[in-house]
Amino acid sequence: MADATESTALPKFIAQPNSADPFATRLVAELKHDRGILACQFDPTNRYLFAGARDYFVHRWDLSQEPVIDPPVDPKKKPKVPPIPVVPADSRIALAAHDSWIGGISLFDDGDRFVSGDFVGRVVIWANRTSTPNAEFAFVAHKGSIRKVSVSPDGKLIATVGNDQAVRIWRADAAGKLHRELLDHDCHVYHVAFHPDGKSLISADLKGRVKHWDVETGKLKREIDASSLYTYSEKYEVDVGGIRGMTFNADGSQLCCAGATGDKGIAHSGNARVLLFDWESGELLKTLRPEQEEICTAWGVKFHSDGFIIGSGGSRTGGFLWFWVPEEEVAFHVIKFKQRAPGFDVDLASDNKTLAVANHDGAVRLYEMSAEKEAEQTEKQA
Repeated sequence: MADATESTALPKFIAQPNSADPFATRLVAELKHDRGILACQFDPTNRYLFAGARDYFVHRWDLSQEPVIDPPVDPKKKPKVPPIPVVPADSRIALAAHDSWIGGISLFDDGDRFVSGDFVGRVVIWANRTSTPNAEFAFVAHKGSIRKVSVSPDGKLIATVGNDQAVRIWRADAAGKLHRELLDHDCHVYHVAFHPDGKSLISADLKGRVKHWDVETGKLKREIDASSLYTYSEKYEVDVGGIRGMTFNADGSQLCCAGATGDKGIAHSGNARVLLFDWESGELLKTLRPEQEEICTAWGVKFHSDGFIIGSGGSRTGGFLWFWVPEEEVAFHVIKFKQRAPGFDVDLASDNKTLAVANHDGAVRLYEMSAEKEAEQTEKQA
């Protein structure tokens, strides 16, 4: 694990007093559920966090409610390990409209609507303008599992991908009206994202192929090679790996794809990796890796505006948060989860200091990338 005092060439954000500090990242709250969480996203106001889980519901937590210690700590018996605050149970509402697990959630930029996709191919468009969101309309978008959904920057289109090898673009203002069907994958499509300019769409599959589409015409413009994240398992005679996480930076000049390399078994597909590409040329700039190799997968990835990259992942034996700068292949910092559960997804709040990690053990965990304020420490010790 990297230490901020060990290097004379510290990442630039460390010297900026108002920036996030990955070295100070700490767990501040848990949002508990009884099923594994597959996807999570903050709304633009940071008041709500939405999650898809291994049940039939979209879950929304109200983060304006102060986290509590449950059960309360006896002041006369100070625990050796400080307990983690829990967001109150009544802050969560479960929204029913799906018939299977929900692996894809994407919010519109204004926060007034969001879309979710499930493992039987059903898409639901939700209105988020009231205290309890309601389903505006739903439609079947794929035969079989929907892996991910994405809303265009202008909020007019929704892209979906799934196990039927198809990429489909839908009108957001019409119930199930197809805008484009893009058919060039020959295996499960795991991820989809609009470029920040709204003119391009990328889809990524099990075999590590990233396809770049023109949104207006539906034309396939090129393919970016992320095949190092794919392996054919000779032992099990199946394809393993694939692109599990994918994101652009804010200006769309760089693209990250997360997954694993090598063949370590079906559940543990290899060694966690994040591939950093130049968008314009499609050139692989760096293959980002942990400082210490772990048999696990990188599932989620996010760019931070301060110039670093955040990854979440793990396996059944544990999970991690990794932090990289684009100039260096090895992570400069890592946090190992105390729970034996990987991080399936990661999202960054608009304050640029709060992270949400969707965990396999049925909790969304919130982390702050800043040191605890001295006043808060004094108050807690009093």
